This record gives sequence, structure tokens and C-alpha cells, in this order.
Amino acid sequence: MAISESKLRNIKSPYNGKPELSDRDGLTARITKHGVISFNFRFQWQGKAQRMKLGRYPEVKLAEARAQVTKLRRAVFDGEDPRHLFSPTSEHELLGNIAQEFLTLRVDPDLSAASIALYHSTVNKYVKPNATINVERYSYTQWIAFFDRINKDTSPENAGNVLRRFKTFIRWAKSRGRIKQSHLLDVPTLAVGNHQRKRERTLEWHEVAKLWREIELSRAALSCRVCTLLLMLTGARNSEIREARISEFDLPRKLWILPAERSKTNKAIRRALSCKTIELIKSLDLPYGAARTFLIPGQSQHKPLTSHAQTRFVQRLNDRLKLDRFVAHDFRRTITTRLSENAVMPHVTEKMLGHELGGIMAIYNKHDWLEEQQHAYDLYWSLLEKELLNS
Repeated sequence: MAISESKLRNIKSPYNGKPELSDRDGLTARITKHGVISFNFRFQWQGKAQRMKLGRYPEVKLAEARAQVTKLRRAVFDGEDPRHLFSPTSEHELLGNIAQEFLTLRVDPDLSAASIALYHSTVNKYVKPNATINVERYSYTQWIAFFDRINKDTSPENAGNVLRRFKTFIRWAKSRGRIKQSHLLDVPTLAVGNHQRKRERTLEWHEVAKLWREIELSRAALSCRVCTLLLMLTGARNSEIREARISEFDLPRKLWILPAERSKTNKAIRRALSCKTIELIKSLDLPYGAARTFLIPGQSQHKPLTSHAQTRFVQRLNDRLKLDRFVAHDFRRTITTRLSENAVMPHVTEKMLGHELGGIMAIYNKHDWLEEQQHAYDLYWSLLEKELLNS
């Protein structure tokens, strides 16, 4: 019985049917228990049964496999070995293998935890379901259709971001001699989506005060409330606060030392702590215990607050306050902008954000300006407190 496209589409993992389905003219489809389908051409050559692999489905469509078999059978009838006319897919050319090798050799050993999580998420969501795509043979229009689906299912910005990461995989494979070319590298971002827009949102003083008051009156979990307040007061990155350990804080010295392994720059970051920040940190001792591991525990004392819980809380704040949409990362831009308006120097705010200084200063000046940071953090809270009292 001939194979049909609908029959192939309905094969799922785990597969318990016949390991090989026959079509016509020597075309067969071999199926693993995991539902991986490979087209093969069976023929006789010099009195012996032979088999050659044509490619995996759905990268190779049934109609394409049949067309290939027609040409290969003609070669057999003409006395030519069809294996000389057809080069099967190399494992190095498959998207899944390229991505996995990239994760193993480049991402996991060298990148930050946040970048590792991002690349693994991309591979799990977008690469693994399409692991058998041959990146050298996949046409330009096929790539366009691939990313059009992502655009439709998610957003233009996400389609552009996924395209950028795919190009990183492919360029890496090309640089190592794994592949020669891929039409993917010719696809411009704007053909399938949008570039990631740079955010410029800063909160005005009255917005910061309104947000602060809404958080204090919220019935949400203490962990989410304090985490958001600390993000507002410190200008630290979300993960730096959420995953912070108690051992990183020296409260008597009003100092927070973020270790290099948790820093985006892979260098330790020294931040001063305002009196209000210390007050918030101490407020967690009674409910969570002073001997806890993480500054802000999540559902378990042995795990930090999750990104999902924190993001969901900020989204609820957006829904209630009806301000121009903001995200936690905007607090970093807000604190440095509001302090710059009050004569705090850029090199101080850069250190507060955990940034590396530019130019010669990055090489020779390793000073942290902790006293200046201390003044700036206390100033920020005093200005916010004044706004709260007057609003």
C-alpha cells in the first residue's frame, strides 16, 4: 500500500507500528520508535540488494523523495550506480546537530547563566521540533515560511530574535567548516519580523511614588513585593536581586558584593547600600529566618524567587496603575536618570548599575566610588520619600 503525506504526518513518538513502510519503485520510509522518519531507496546492484538513504521527513517531502527515486531508478536501468549521483544528508548539516554542538562547545563553557538559559530555551522550543532541517538544502522561501510561522504565533520582535540566534548557530558551524553555505544567512530580519526595540522608558518621580505606594498596599507575596522595591532602590538587574545570597551582604559596612560568577561582566560588583535598602533586607529575617541561603526565597527555602513570579507581579502592577507600560529593567534607567538630574556624576551611576567604565578608565581605574554610591543611594531614597509625603 502506497505511503501518503497524511499517514506520515500522523506518525508520533512513541511509535509502535511497522518499522518500514513501502511505497513504490523501491521507495521506503523507515521509522524509529521515536517517530523519526527516513526515506530510503532499495535497489539491486550487481546481483546484491542495496539501500541508500534519501533524507528525513518532513525536510524531504514525499513528492520530493518519489522524484528522486525516479531519477535513481533510471540510473540503475542505464547501468550507473545511483550512489554516485546522490549525496545523502550529512549529520553535520542538520539544524539539531549544529545547535547541540554549539551549546556544548560554545554556550555552556563560555557564556553567562542568563545567556545559557536563553540559548537552551531557543533550542528546546524552536530547534528540537525541526532538528532534521538540512541547513544547506533548506531554501530561502522555506526559511521565510519557517519564521513567518514564529511571527504569527508569537510576535515580530520574537521572530527577529530567534532568527538572530539561528544565524549565530549557522555562522559558527560555517566558521568551523561544518557547512559551506546556508540561505538562512541571507534572510534579513525585516523580511520576517522586527528588530528588538531599545527601551527608553523612565519613570517620573510621581510614577515612582505611585508605584511604591501600590506595592506597599498590595496583598501579594512578601517576596515579590520586597524584590520589586529592592530593584527600584538599587538599580540592580533582576537576576542579581532574585538570586542573591545572604552571604553577599555585609550590612554593618553597608556593602553588597556580587560575585563574579553571578555578574554579567564576569567581574565582581561592589555596591553600597542605602539605609532604606538595609531596612528592607532586615524585614525579611523574621518571616524567612536570618540563616536562610537566599536573600529572597521562593516557594522553597532552598530556591530563589522565580523570574516568572516576579514578572507576573510587575504585570499586575501595570494592570492596576494604568501607567505607560514598564518592566523591572526600566528601574535601572530610572534611577540613573533621576540621580543625574540631581548632579550625581555618570561614573558613579555606572558603578551603581554594575557597568564597566569605558576607555582608559576601564583598564586603569578600578575604583568603586563606594562613598559616592552611598551618597547617591541615600539621596535617591530621600527624594522618593519626599515625593511620597507630598503626593
